[in-house]
Amino acid sequence: MKVTYIGHACILVESGGKHLLMDPWMVDPTYHGAWWHYPPLVHTPKDLPKIDFLYISHEHPDHFDPPTLAQIDKDAKILIADYRKKRFLERIRACGFDDIVELAFGEPYHCEGTDMELKLIPPDRPWDDSAILIKTEGTTVLNVNDCHLDDTTLARIGQEEEVDLAFLTFTGASQYPGCFDFPEEVKIERWQASKRAHVEEFANWAQLVRTKRAVPAAGNYALLAEEQIPFNTPHYVNTPQDAIEVLREKAPDIEGLQMNPGDVWTPAEGLQRRNPAPDWSKRMEDIAALAKQHSADVAKYFDSEPPAPPDLFDRFKAYFGGLLASDKSVPERVNIVTQWDVTGEHGGKWVIDFTRDDDWIYEGEADNWNLRLQVPSRMVAAGVNGDAIWDNLVLSFRFRLARNPDVYMREFWTWLCKL
Repeated sequence: MKVTYIGHACILVESGGKHLLMDPWMVDPTYHGAWWHYPPLVHTPKDLPKIDFLYISHEHPDHFDPPTLAQIDKDAKILIADYRKKRFLERIRACGFDDIVELAFGEPYHCEGTDMELKLIPPDRPWDDSAILIKTEGTTVLNVNDCHLDDTTLARIGQEEEVDLAFLTFTGASQYPGCFDFPEEVKIERWQASKRAHVEEFANWAQLVRTKRAVPAAGNYALLAEEQIPFNTPHYVNTPQDAIEVLREKAPDIEGLQMNPGDVWTPAEGLQRRNPAPDWSKRMEDIAALAKQHSADVAKYFDSEPPAPPDLFDRFKAYFGGLLASDKSVPERVNIVTQWDVTGEHGGKWVIDFTRDDDWIYEGEADNWNLRLQVPSRMVAAGVNGDAIWDNLVLSFRFRLARNPDVYMREFWTWLCKL
């Protein structure tokens, strides 16, 4: 077995002359022009060997990236979980792949032509996602990516499997608190609490699955747009080095491996570095240099987004109004007032008032708003036209937000991000 870390959540496994590629995002940028690779990749899709099996955990674009998939041979066998909703399946088909296998959770799958056996693990939160166990040549690899597993599930894996190498998440990627209008000292306090929680979770998960080695993965990225540079703050973002230091402190018997783009691990030779590890103390300097290098590319991407149509409010009202009319339980559950400040051409001030019995959407300003969303009109158009997924729009860090009272409005965010 040979494991190559491509970068972020993308991992290549070779066994018996066959290749399994997982969660390939290899073309910058993603998340509507916001996310770029850091550290930069050393492979392009064209550098990959023939891909026999391609596992995609879920449809977030840093795992499922159509521009990357466009450059991969269409005879690869695609492996995904058998989700109830089939949007993900249809989106993969739209990328030109026909050989798609929907795997049942917990059922072993044998990769033809190798001794490689795979098993998907379901999330312990109500999202379409999966983790994967790979067994081949006497070695077991666990790739959790973004899939949230509770302690009971992780402990069961540790009891049932002998995990040699585990790829575990170690840092956050959320619009909270950075995109909110909190005072800077409040942001820093909340950033730092989240930062520490994520690295402690990394160490805890490594202990629960009883892995011999743990790799911080599915976390590194950079925001390069000028107004987004502050969101790369070390107050919030962990580095792989941070995660390994906490692992060493809490579980010194587990080997922490920092794998960077191009690095390889084999059972016989261990970690083989392609390049020296980054100097993580210079991370912000490196990101500033990348932002300067790609400033024209960032501007070009934003300029290429389709403009908002003149009837954007009518589409906004028809889209959200139709959703609420089709399921009257939604306004009852959400039960807040949202103020949408849609900036740019054909924007305006619009309200979705979930506290009403009907006529939820209107133009104007609500005095009693609970959540305020400032969103570019082009992004709103992409959402209501069905050209983008709201969860991906939110994770672009291009929204600006405020809330009153200062509490997490779970029902709203769960509803919006599942549309």
